[in-house]
Amino acid sequence: MPAPADRTLPVPSGVGDRTGDVSTLKAGIASAGKVAARPKRARPAQEPAAELPVARVCVDVPLPHLDRPFDYLVPAGSADTARPGVRVRVRFAGQLVDGFVLDRVERSEHTGRLTYLDRVVSPEPILDPAVARLCREIADRYAGTLPDVLRLAVPPRHARVESADPVDPPEFTGTVDTSGWGRYPSGAALLRALTAGRMPRAVWTALPGEDWPARLAEAAAACLAGGRGALLVVADARDLDRLDAALTALLGGSGHHTALSAAIGPAERYRRFLAASRGAARIVIGTRAAAFAPVTGLGLVAIWDDRSPARPTRTRARCFSPAPSSPAAARCSAGSPAAPRRSSSSRPRGRTRWSPTATWCAAPHRGSCPSVTTASSRATPAPRRRGCPASPGRRPARRCRRAHRC
Repeated sequence: MPAPADRTLPVPSGVGDRTGDVSTLKAGIASAGKVAARPKRARPAQEPAAELPVARVCVDVPLPHLDRPFDYLVPAGSADTARPGVRVRVRFAGQLVDGFVLDRVERSEHTGRLTYLDRVVSPEPILDPAVARLCREIADRYAGTLPDVLRLAVPPRHARVESADPVDPPEFTGTVDTSGWGRYPSGAALLRALTAGRMPRAVWTALPGEDWPARLAEAAAACLAGGRGALLVVADARDLDRLDAALTALLGGSGHHTALSAAIGPAERYRRFLAASRGAARIVIGTRAAAFAPVTGLGLVAIWDDRSPARPTRTRARCFSPAPSSPAAARCSAGSPAAPRRSSSSRPRGRTRWSPTATWCAAPHRGSCPSVTTASSRATPAPRRRGCPASPGRRPARRCRRAHRC
């Protein structure tokens, strides 16, 4: 049988050594998988603002050692919108972070190159300069950071609410009844001073059974009649509802005041905060965070029941903790801690220079309180038996532990 002939496969044209073909194929696959790098877009040349080209920004970073303002250049296109108090976006450590413009200055103390502001988030000056100074003082007092306090003071932004048309503040044409405050020494004089635009200070101790929401509403109405605003801070949501109802009944509606609390949604809370910031609501009431509300023409700050257990005092700042004589508290012209009983923080203020012209608005409680007579006060006291003072009626057999003999 003949031997089979050798069969050879035809080699395609253009194919040479197998090793070279594999390397060429790998190089082709690698080049095909690569995406062409996009050319970097050159940023347009920016020019700083002609006037006050440096902005001092509070950058929202949680690190305590970075709790200080940083300088940025203001572009010429944002010279009118980058005002103190607006929200901005800046580049910090390679990332875009939020911040607030605290001030505009002519030059910076930094000798290096400054970075421009990335953009102005909103031209609305939501952070009042006086509130910013107050937040700085509270952060220093309680060993905190300014961004942390600003998160408590300024609610998050809501673009749809901010784009709505502002509402003009209504005019107050009513009168204030002073008969409720007439039961307290210098109570009526306090309302007259608020109406006249003066700066009274007092510590008010309410009588038992007093309708305190009506009294605080009358004090706020007196301040409103004098062309100024008022800030009333209460302990919890139940007290806030009572005070809201009293102001609505006295002022004839809710157009003159607004209530701030955590129970309302973020959109409604930002709407009410804007009403206070723009001057549409001259009276602001709320819980602890409402103490930072930017009231236009603030004339009265009243805090009800500052010793209430509903107020956290260990891990958070108190409403009346900053020294009232400090520059940060100079935005309020009149102050009044009020409570059904005196607290340890309000008691010294009636005896120091904080209220040199104020009198304690406390009527004699004996005429308002009910008479209490115990059953033991009418009975004849039983005669005391001779024995050990530590255990009357018992004569121990041995020497007492005290220094006397039984």
